[in-house]
Amino acid sequence: MAQRRPDLLFGPGASSGFTPTGIAAFDNLRPAAVVRELIQNALDAARAAKVRPAKVRFELTRVRRDAIPGIQHYEQTFAKAIETQRQMSQGSLARQAQLVVERIQRALGAQEVDVLTVFDNGIGLDESRMNALLSDGVSVKDGAATGTYGNGHATAIPASDLRYVLYAGVTEDGRRIGSGHAVLASHHAIGEKHLRGGDGFFIRDFRAGRKGELFEYSRGPGLSGVISQALARIKRQTGRGTAVIIPAFNNFLEDQSLWSMVAHAASANFFVAIEERKLEVTVIDQRPDSDAATRTLKRSTLPEVLEEHSEKKRAAAFLNGQRAFEAHKAYRSGASHSIKTSAGRIGVRLIESTSGTTRVDLCRNGMWITDNLPGFYQAFTDRVPFQAVLTLNAHDGRRLHNYIREAEGPLHDSISLQKRLSLDDRKACREALSEIRDWLLCNTAAVKSDTYIPDDFLTLDFGDDPGTEGGKPVAGYWGVPIPITRNPVRELPVFPIKSRADRPTPPVPDPPKPFKPPRHRQRPTLPAHFQVVSRPLGRNRQRVIVESTRDFEDAELRLVVDEALDATCERHGQDVYTPAALSGVRINGKKAPNSALRRANGSVHGVLIGRLRAGTPVRVDASYRFTGDFSGLPNPSLRVEVCRAERDGDRLP
Repeated sequence: MAQRRPDLLFGPGASSGFTPTGIAAFDNLRPAAVVRELIQNALDAARAAKVRPAKVRFELTRVRRDAIPGIQHYEQTFAKAIETQRQMSQGSLARQAQLVVERIQRALGAQEVDVLTVFDNGIGLDESRMNALLSDGVSVKDGAATGTYGNGHATAIPASDLRYVLYAGVTEDGRRIGSGHAVLASHHAIGEKHLRGGDGFFIRDFRAGRKGELFEYSRGPGLSGVISQALARIKRQTGRGTAVIIPAFNNFLEDQSLWSMVAHAASANFFVAIEERKLEVTVIDQRPDSDAATRTLKRSTLPEVLEEHSEKKRAAAFLNGQRAFEAHKAYRSGASHSIKTSAGRIGVRLIESTSGTTRVDLCRNGMWITDNLPGFYQAFTDRVPFQAVLTLNAHDGRRLHNYIREAEGPLHDSISLQKRLSLDDRKACREALSEIRDWLLCNTAAVKSDTYIPDDFLTLDFGDDPGTEGGKPVAGYWGVPIPITRNPVRELPVFPIKSRADRPTPPVPDPPKPFKPPRHRQRPTLPAHFQVVSRPLGRNRQRVIVESTRDFEDAELRLVVDEALDATCERHGQDVYTPAALSGVRINGKKAPNSALRRANGSVHGVLIGRLRAGTPVRVDASYRFTGDFSGLPNPSLRVEVCRAERDGDRLP
């Protein structure tokens, strides 16, 4: 009896539309989430096959639409799904569903479509691994793998305008297998009483309930088109491995080259694996109208690629280009250490920070996971800023590796011990993390400064203020809160700012009376509704964080000598207003534009920080110097002053 040829089959299922939650959840994560997931799977497959390096190839081609396996049945089912969904929606589709339908119709109306195929040289696919790819929440990876959730394959489906992804695999002993997964919508089939589901599978038949078997797959005969071509390529080039095939590839709906997107995501998320020669990523565009050359991301080209994206502040690849560049620099040039914890070993690369900000990045199995470890940044507020890259792997990390792996979310870009670990595991993981934190405290330098903190310097209240956005943790500094007792000479007038819908507009007090400053010394002291903290970042460089309890506009910040005294109080006060000349000014980590610099006598003496929102801190970093009687003063007592900016921006009061 001849075997049934594989086709795209839809089994019975519950009602679902063209925008099911399982796919919609990944719809806004392109392209980094897709690239990251595919490379992560390739690394795990290479690790299982004991292959090094993992070689991943992103190949973009153009094929005839009829080379897509199961496309005829796809078209028939799509027509039924539209009809059924319109009947269920009283004649029309929702806007988002209509957009999905229009994309599918455009792809089906084309004679040729772009196809992205991602090859790896790993362990390949057998029936159990194919079941995991086609399932939701089922994983067959071992404890040393990077992935855990078993639903990451869904990230690639929105990258196809057909919502259709195909798979091909060859094992070490030469066994072949092919299948696919399409996501349409539930529909009525002629002569059937119940709905068919929106998930279709390229298989011979369904086999649910038979010893854990889900589908009857084709292992060669009947496989044609792009699946057959991919199998031949695997067999010829690497002998074993997997191909993920995305027909009607939509370029992640981005106006960028494939190389730019893949290289950015791969270099930012896998710089450790690439640096350790465990991963190489190649991008090939073989479409007839393309003149793009084949390019490979590997250890020798990694610094160049990271530098190309180092100005990108948008977190398009989980870790933005600038932070990835800095983290890789720390990993490559930092001193290498190995910390033994109660739950396993972890590697550390450590250097002094060049950006003036402390950062601790955690990478697991060569992939960047997070830079927000619980309780870390609060511990380093009195240390000289540093950058550390923690590297964790299954062999050395043992239990700690497993704790972190289980505490990660589905996208592996954060950890939550409270939500995802048992009480005992949570306790053990926190103990190991505290040991790492203590090691960093012992191996980083403390801030040394004789600068005293005058009574206008307050520590900020982080996390408890109801005005703080979403309770997001913010690093604090040392210092004892002291209330302001001076009567402010000039306060910032309150201006109404359009509030968010979920926060009522604060009451606006009566405007202050017009202020006419005298021509001699004017000290705009800190208004009582502001909190400020300041600390040195090095010789003649200061960091200031300003936060207010109300909304303001036109705020200007200055550094001045406080009462004309030095740190030892041995110099007598003078009736001279002495603001510092500032340079290298950065606002919230970004270089301050010229429009934000307030000049007088050819020097920058003020920083326009502009609009302040209640409960939202603003960070200003600046180098400073004094002239005249105070030039060369070794440790001046600095005072932060906040006032309303002068309209012409060219004169100090």
